[in-house]
Amino acid sequence: MPWCPKCKNEYVEGKTHCPDCDVDLVEELPLKEEESIDIPEDYEFPEDFRPEEILEENQAKPVPSKTYKSPEERYQDMRSSAYTFLFVGGLGILIMALALAGVLTFPFHDFALVVMLALFVVFLYIGVLSFKNSSKIKDSIQVENSLIAEVRAWYEKEGAQLESLANLNQELPQEILYFQKYDMIRQGIQTHFPELDETLLDKLTSDFCEEE
Repeated sequence: MPWCPKCKNEYVEGKTHCPDCDVDLVEELPLKEEESIDIPEDYEFPEDFRPEEILEENQAKPVPSKTYKSPEERYQDMRSSAYTFLFVGGLGILIMALALAGVLTFPFHDFALVVMLALFVVFLYIGVLSFKNSSKIKDSIQVENSLIAEVRAWYEKEGAQLESLANLNQELPQEILYFQKYDMIRQGIQTHFPELDETLLDKLTSDFCEEE
């Protein structure tokens, strides 16, 4: 496909000229040349210059792949979804039943009304299932909160005094220092609580780093 070297628009085969830019089209766009920095031959870097630290500074703070939600939040979300599905499903079933009985009129065939009725029945079923699942989440609230309290108690007693944390170079830039501290605290928690969920592990690690 031909391309315009100026506006970068792609044209269909057979076109040879860009009417907007008034230039001839090319088969391929030229690759963008990488910018280079010319360093004088007699330039001397400072004695404390460490390129690896400059690269590390560009690393962002660790961000969990998934956001942790407390069991209370998950319970409320599940209950809210359950109520929504039950309301929509129940209302839809009522309306479709009235339509099939001839009380309400819709510009649909009976078959379409039956299909929609079945869909609302599925909604109702999802709502009931969501309520059951929310009950299971409610039962796990106390268990998870107890586990969080246990991890916090361990960190206050032992984790915060880890030798690796004490040996951190406090003169490092804050971004690098945070990253190293995060990694060490996370490894310490994971070693003592291997069954901990990844999202909860990241949340507690982040909290402990912020509390320092």
